[in-house]
Amino acid sequence: EPISANWTDEELAKLNQGDLFDTDPEQQLEKIPFKFLYEFTCDHESCTGHKVMCADWEISQAYRAWSRTYGSNWEVEFRKKFETEMITKKDLHFFVGTIHQHPASWIIVGLFYPPL
Repeated sequence: EPISANWTDEELAKLNQGDLFDTDPEQQLEKIPFKFLYEFTCDHESCTGHKVMCADWEISQAYRAWSRTYGSNWEVEFRKKFETEMITKKDLHFFVGTIHQHPASWIIVGLFYPPL
């Protein structure tokens, strides 16, 4: 899902907050202008489906690299790996966790995908 490509004032304030022992970053953190999600159903008999945000480092880094390499066609390669290959050629598992401010909301924090 597309999201704003710019940091909010609140996000910038957090990013620019200093640390007693560290120096300021050399450059500002790049904001990824997308929220990546997986949609799936689980084995529970009453499951109507889940839509869970994926905050895995690899998925964000793939966007950064492939948007530079493939330009406006980055999404083709992205979907090929994270949808098609992960599901048909790998045994995809999610590492999940919650966020402090929203302890009842689960997010995917990592992907594990050994060969089938």
